[in-house]
Amino acid sequence: MITYLYHKRHKHTGLNYFGKTIKNPYVYCGSGVYWTRHLAQHGADIETVNVWEFNDLKTCSEFAVEFSTRHNIVESSEWANLRVENGLDGGYTPSAYTQEARLKKGAKLKGRVYSEETLNKMRSHKGKSKGKNNAMFGRQHNDNTKELMRARALNRERKTCEHCKIECSPSNYTRWHGSNCKSK
Repeated sequence: MITYLYHKRHKHTGLNYFGKTIKNPYVYCGSGVYWTRHLAQHGADIETVNVWEFNDLKTCSEFAVEFSTRHNIVESSEWANLRVENGLDGGYTPSAYTQEARLKKGAKLKGRVYSEETLNKMRSHKGKSKGKNNAMFGRQHNDNTKELMRARALNRERKTCEHCKIECSPSNYTRWHGSNCKSK
């Protein structure tokens, strides 16, 4: 199996990423935690700077570690890598969620100078909860509406589980409880 090592660069921000794949390296964007978040924020407008092809994993690993060390990809703010690339690992990496990795990410963001436009966007979103983009979020109901809502909640049909005798709403029973009942 052919293993590829690649060097990618974001065209607008200049951030670099060094990674390994067995897929087409010119199409594959990369999977590092910091790198993928960067692409989600700034768009996937990237260029492939260099690609190396290996048939031998030992040679691949030696090259990857040497390249990582020579370019100081973990410590440098020019690189999105949170750990040394060894040419062997891939996919989910718990080491990317360590306290050390979080501190590195925070250090990269410290001292960053934002444009006035970006600062205004950040100020306008401050305090807003993510994922609450529907029209009802933050809406104030009058007393009459609140009473109607309470009455409907009290009169809702309930379904009793035949295994554990727990009462729940029909939608909750079909979506979750019916297939996850511990008494089955």
